[in-house]
Amino acid sequence: MRKDCITKCKVGLTCLAAFALVGAFGPADATAQPAPLGGLDDYITAAMEAWEVPGLAIAVVHDGRTVYERGYGVRDVTTGEPVDEHTLFAVGSTSKAFTSATLGMLVDEGRLGWDDRVIDHIPWFEMYDAYATRELTVRDLLTHRSGLARGDAVWYSWPHDRNEIIRRVRYLEPTRSFRGAWQYQNLMFLTAGEVVHAVSGQSWDDFVAERIFAPLGMDRSVTSASALPHMDNVASPHVPVDGTPTPVAHKNIDNVGPAGSIYSSVSQMARWVALHLESGVHGGARLVSDSVMAEMHYPQMAIQADAPENRLHSRDAVMNFNAYGLAWWVLDYRGRKVVDHGGGIDGMRAHVAFMPEKGVGMVALSNARPNNLIVALMYRVFDHYLDGSVGRESADWSTLMLAEMKEGEARAAEARRELEAGRAMGTSPSRPLAEYAGAYEEEYHGVVDILHEDGGLRLSLGGKTTGRLDHWHHDVFRVVPDNPADLEMFVTFTVAADGAVGTLQLGGLGDFARR
Repeated sequence: MRKDCITKCKVGLTCLAAFALVGAFGPADATAQPAPLGGLDDYITAAMEAWEVPGLAIAVVHDGRTVYERGYGVRDVTTGEPVDEHTLFAVGSTSKAFTSATLGMLVDEGRLGWDDRVIDHIPWFEMYDAYATRELTVRDLLTHRSGLARGDAVWYSWPHDRNEIIRRVRYLEPTRSFRGAWQYQNLMFLTAGEVVHAVSGQSWDDFVAERIFAPLGMDRSVTSASALPHMDNVASPHVPVDGTPTPVAHKNIDNVGPAGSIYSSVSQMARWVALHLESGVHGGARLVSDSVMAEMHYPQMAIQADAPENRLHSRDAVMNFNAYGLAWWVLDYRGRKVVDHGGGIDGMRAHVAFMPEKGVGMVALSNARPNNLIVALMYRVFDHYLDGSVGRESADWSTLMLAEMKEGEARAAEARRELEAGRAMGTSPSRPLAEYAGAYEEEYHGVVDILHEDGGLRLSLGGKTTGRLDHWHHDVFRVVPDNPADLEMFVTFTVAADGAVGTLQLGGLGDFARR
C-alpha cells in the first residue's frame, strides 16, 4: 500500500549509534551532483536521521539516462556495511508492474487479451461468487476491483504454495460488489502470475528473468529471497524493537511472488524506470509495444476520494484525480501526470515513480519499515524538475509526512492504552492450559496448531508464523510472535457448556473449529 502501517518507534542509544554510522558513511558516491539535484545529499542524510532509517538508496532518471544514483547509511546496523547504488533491497509491491508487463508481452504476441476471462486460461479457478468466477478478466486481476478485501494472512502467515492459495480464493467472501470499488488485493496478482504460467508454459519467475531482467541487464535482480544467501551486497530489513531499528530475517514470500517478491538495486531498477519513460524501448530495441505501455499507464479504476491513499497528497498539493492503471497508480501532482507505486515487506520499503511529461523518474529503496521518506523523496525530485517551469517553492515533504506518521503513532498509542484499560486483571483461564492444545481449522486460512510446551501455550501456523501465548484475561491470550516483524494478535477460545474447548478466534481472521 502507498501508506504504510504505523508502529511505535522511539529513539534509543543503539538507534543513535546507527545514525552515527549513517553520518559517517554519508553518500556512497561523492561525485559532483547534477545541478538540478543540488542539496539532495544533505536533505536525505538529515531526513534519514529524523525518520530513523538505517539505509537508503535512490536513483533518478531524466531524458533516458540515469543522472543520479547513490546509497546512504548502512545495510545492517550490526555490521555497519555501507549501502551503495548496487545494494539489493526488497522492492515489494512494485513487483506488480513486472507482472503486468509480462502479461502485456503476451498481449503483444497475440496469445492473450486484457479482457480474456481468467477461467479460459485457468479452468480450475473459482471465486466465492459464481458470477465473478465466470466474468473475472485479466484486466480485473490487475486493477484491484475483484470485490475482495486483502485476505493477506493466507500467504503472509501460512506456508501454502501458490496453487493452494489460488484454490483457497473460493472461500474468501467479497466485501464489495464485483467491479464496484477499488480494494487493494494481492491474491489477484498472484493469480495473474499463474495466467502467465498457463499461457506461456514458463513460471512467472522464469518469464520475468528471461523477458525483462535479461534484456535490461538486471543481472543482480531476483524473484525470490531464497537467492540472497548466495549474493553479496544485500541490505537487511529492520523493524523497531523497543524503539530501536533491529535487523530481522528476510521474509520469503515466494508463495505470492507475482504480487511482491522481487529484489533489486536502484541502479538496476533505474533501467526499468527508463523503459517506461521510453514507452517500452531499451537500447534501441523494443521490449513492449507502445500501446501496451500506454494501457498500463492509463487510469483503469477510480479510487474513491476519501481513500487513505489520497491523504499523502492533501497537505501541500491539490490532487485532481487518483486512479489505478494496470499495476500502477495514476494521479496528478502540480498539474502533471504521475505514474507510481510503492511496496513494503517486513522491514523494507520501496517506491518507483515517473512523470512522463517531464521525462523524469526515480526509484528509492530503504531497509526500514514503516517509513514514507521514500515517497517524500519522489516529490522532492519532481519539485526539482518542476520549479523551473512552474515557479513554486518546494515543500518540505519529509517533514510533512513525518508529522503525519507521528500523528498515526499517537493514535496507535492511544488505542493501545484503551485496550489495556479494558483488560480484566486477576482472571484465569477457565480450563487447564493443556486442554486448549490441539489443531483448529478454518477453510480459507488453514490450520492453527496450539501446542502445550514447558507449562505454557504456543501457536504455530504451519511453522511459518510462531509465537508464545501470554494470558490476557478470561479465555483470551495474546500472541507474542517469535519474529518481531510479525504483528501481535489475540486468540480467544470458546468453551462449551460441557467444559470442552471448541473453537478459537485468531485476530480478525474468523472462527477456527477444533478438529
